[in-house]
Amino acid sequence: MMPFDPSSVAVTRLSRAEYPKDPPFHPDTRYPEYRGEVGSEPNLAYEAVRECFRLLGMDAINYGTPNWNPLSGVVLPGDRVVLKPNLLAQAHALRHEEWIQVITHGSVVRAVLDYVILALKGKGHVSVMDGPQYDSNWNQIVSRSGLHAVVRHGSSVTDIPVQLLDLRDYQQEVRGNVICNRIELPSDPLGGIEIDLGRYSALTNHRAAGKYYGSDYDQTETNRHHSGGKHEYRISRTAACADVFINIPKLKTHKKVGVTLCMKNLVGINVGRNWLPHHTDGDPSNGGDQFPSASAKSRIERSVVRWLQRHSLRSPGVSYLYRLAKMGGKHTFGRTDRVIRHGNWYGNDTCWRMVLDINRCLLYSDGANFPLKSPKRFFAVVDGVIGGQGDGPASPDCYPTGVVLAGWNPVAVDCAGTRLMGFNPLRIPQLMRAFDPHPLPLADFPLEAIHLLSGHEVWNSHVLDIPFEHTYHFKPHFGWVGQIEVQQ
Repeated sequence: MMPFDPSSVAVTRLSRAEYPKDPPFHPDTRYPEYRGEVGSEPNLAYEAVRECFRLLGMDAINYGTPNWNPLSGVVLPGDRVVLKPNLLAQAHALRHEEWIQVITHGSVVRAVLDYVILALKGKGHVSVMDGPQYDSNWNQIVSRSGLHAVVRHGSSVTDIPVQLLDLRDYQQEVRGNVICNRIELPSDPLGGIEIDLGRYSALTNHRAAGKYYGSDYDQTETNRHHSGGKHEYRISRTAACADVFINIPKLKTHKKVGVTLCMKNLVGINVGRNWLPHHTDGDPSNGGDQFPSASAKSRIERSVVRWLQRHSLRSPGVSYLYRLAKMGGKHTFGRTDRVIRHGNWYGNDTCWRMVLDINRCLLYSDGANFPLKSPKRFFAVVDGVIGGQGDGPASPDCYPTGVVLAGWNPVAVDCAGTRLMGFNPLRIPQLMRAFDPHPLPLADFPLEAIHLLSGHEVWNSHVLDIPFEHTYHFKPHFGWVGQIEVQQ
């Protein structure tokens, strides 16, 4: 087995689905290649990341010796390296004491960061970054996850700059689930880079001009960047300029695209978040995917909500009216955790296209040129120790899977993780369509070629051959139930 086969994905199953509790999450074993401080509590996450490297055959000739440097084939001395965890929010959207199933745990980032620093050999630059939800609290996120302590520790053991970046350009002040104010944030110190995918965009033949809805109330901004043959995105310049991008997502379900692992995790590198089409207004009868079917209720809801959104930021009175309308609307139109709206269902024909687009923007840009002839260096480590099922990505229930996955290609890793969740990658558009022929390919191999490498023998197979009884049976978001589950 060649060590850099992009269709290979390693998966390690922990003996217990648990994280260490004490940041910065030192390993509990003095591995031959490790020269730092050893912790007193078990750190199964660190061991799992290390085992994934071994399974992939990374620097196999030196494994078990002080010279083992598993990321040496991915990260070179002097490189600019980006680590991108999923830092969506500081807490579960409904149960504020919970968070562990929502974001990447700092212990997984710690293990990856240690081996990145080892590979850089004292030369280079590391950025740990994400752009959380606009209403999230960054300080609480990096404190709860232990990430602030992880980055501080990384900076203390090397002369290489290690920075932690909140990529948001503003934070929303939300009251009663209504945006009432925006507070400017520094964002990426290098700014953003604008990329027009044009004919390369997956939205090219999507007949929804003027009807896209993004991440904010201003639909005009979203549609201005997706009209007249343009399909523009604005991503972090630090991410675009990176020599190596290491994705460290969470294993979760997602209401708009089915699952969120590597590919969907790239939403967080966008510094123009409202440039991202999330759904198309309307229902399938008029070319939309906001609602699954036409009804008087959906038409009234759509028109009233859009009017209130357009005017709420301009007038405190309208903002207050919108909050009242939201509270009363639950009784008339139904709660969002029970009724499909906002494109939160398997018929969303918009969001998966945006996901493919932003992956191409990142992988085929060096910050100065687009498109490159070949994609930039990429690696992924997925935190599935405790995953999120059901109403993901912001309100999932815990699923203690106890797995960590790793690989060189985002599509391969996502398909492997999706199958282990108990879902069929062929029923998830962002995965299925990633294999389509394209001038800027995301996967130059078929789905059938993806194979797992694992110490759990039954998982050592091609991804579609994993027996149903040996997959985890994640519960999808209710808008996807009955559509993506693997059938017995």
